[in-house]
Amino acid sequence: MKKKLLLFRLECCPYCAKAEAALDKKEMEYKKIEVPSPKEERALLKQLSGQDSVPVLIEVIGFEEQDDDILEWLENQ
Repeated sequence: MKKKLLLFRLECCPYCAKAEAALDKKEMEYKKIEVPSPKEERALLKQLSGQDSVPVLIEVIGFEEQDDDILEWLENQ
């Protein structure tokens, strides 16, 4: 199953830099999503993760017409 990772981050966040370094060290592909500085403007992050602090790493399952990945993931739960 191909995985797509999304890293929600803030440019000046040292914890985000550590998370990026760890992902890079493992040579994992991920997309960086910059969040706004004011926590009040992080509604999407709050909806997706339940929190408004960063870093947040989310695994996307079933992108690009890969609905079989969703079924495989559900079988393993």
